[in-house]
Amino acid sequence: MIFQSLAGPLVFVSGLIFMFLVVPWERIKTLAAIGLVGGLGVGLVLGYLMQNVFGFWTYHHVDLVSIFGIPFFLVAGWIPVVIAFSHLLAQCKNIILVGVVLLAFPLSATFIHLLLLNNRMLTYHNWNLPLTFLISLGIHLAIAVYLNATGRLENLQGLARTLK
Repeated sequence: MIFQSLAGPLVFVSGLIFMFLVVPWERIKTLAAIGLVGGLGVGLVLGYLMQNVFGFWTYHHVDLVSIFGIPFFLVAGWIPVVIAFSHLLAQCKNIILVGVVLLAFPLSATFIHLLLLNNRMLTYHNWNLPLTFLISLGIHLAIAVYLNATGRLENLQGLARTLK
């Protein structure tokens, strides 16, 4: 196993670096609550359900800290990622960029799962990578719907009018 018990912290630090590179500090502060709920909250619930309730996933030596078998730093890595996702989606000026952002983040989540699978840090049981992509896409679409419903995606209002 490469990086035994360090994959979670590595994902967390990588997410923080990415967020600080693409999101201005003032935006980070305004999107922090979305990151906590949409990243940490959803991640903990998803991890608990997928591993402990449904048994679709089993983590092995992914993190330094686990809560009910859920790798804490791996899940916490979604806080900065959701903040970056929210910020980048709010910056999109055309529908192609919206599609790129909406697909890039679930593809990244799927890639992380692929790396964990290849390093035997994650085992799937009656689950697969396309399902991981679909559930991640659904979560990111739900975050986008929430952002739009709360008026944080004003940039998309004009896009909707240009498509009519």
